[in-house]
Amino acid sequence: MKSLEDGLKELKIEYSNIQLKTLNKYIGEVEMWNKRYGLVNASGETLVTKHILDSLTGVNHIREMKIHTLADVGSGAGLPGIPLSIFLPEMKISLIERSGKRVRFLRNVQILLGLKNVEIIEADLKDVTSRYDLVTFRAFKPIEPGIIQLLKNILAEGGKIVAYKARMENINQEIEMVKDLIQVEKIVSVSVPGLEDERNLVFYRS
Repeated sequence: MKSLEDGLKELKIEYSNIQLKTLNKYIGEVEMWNKRYGLVNASGETLVTKHILDSLTGVNHIREMKIHTLADVGSGAGLPGIPLSIFLPEMKISLIERSGKRVRFLRNVQILLGLKNVEIIEADLKDVTSRYDLVTFRAFKPIEPGIIQLLKNILAEGGKIVAYKARMENINQEIEMVKDLIQVEKIVSVSVPGLEDERNLVFYRS
């Protein structure tokens, strides 16, 4: 079993005791609310590996981009937005979620963890009017022309999209579908500690 600390070290993410405590508190809240709200289909070690550490594979790549605003679309249980916000405190992170019950969970967590850099937007993506330097999502929807257009609508000038994805076979199919709308800047293969599944970060630029 991979401990959370071991996972952070493998991902080369520097952390303080406060950040580790905050992340553990968040995991505890997901576990507690999951029983009633069905936020994620995982618990215990699987939750840490498949959802928390997976979300954090983007931290160092996003930090290198030197951006100021990030939107996590279809945030659900706050993945990857809340783990990112804990380790990117200088960045303003907006969690966009249309489900009322998930928004209630997110607002509770925001207050409990004291996440001052987090904003929660209860809305369908098509109704969002703010613009962001970076839009990211995980377990949202397959990339297809309609989704790409909605995502582009909330990108600031020069903005980028980072999609948390799995197998290259599926990624290549999605890229082919949207190649006339958006360009792929790069695809970064990432290794999630304790997880054998293939994982990739796909960077799009408008």
